[in-house]
Amino acid sequence: MMCCKECLDLLYDYLEGNLDPQIHSSLTEHLQDCPPCVAFINTYKSTTRICRETLKNAEMPEVVQIKLREFLKSAKRTV
Repeated sequence: MMCCKECLDLLYDYLEGNLDPQIHSSLTEHLQDCPPCVAFINTYKSTTRICRETLKNAEMPEVVQIKLREFLKSAKRTV
């Protein structure tokens, strides 16, 4: 059975539907028995939704967008 750390490491790919079926199934099984992970995922979803809605009409210079994407990708790899 998957542990909480593994679950959280796969969170983005899980929400984006990018996991292979076996891993997706293991993660779903973990979520059925782990209220803290479910709460974390729900908070993550709410936070990203709020950010998208808030920033929907905000204009960000392209160079800032590129640097932000690079930063987030590198941060994801170190977590």
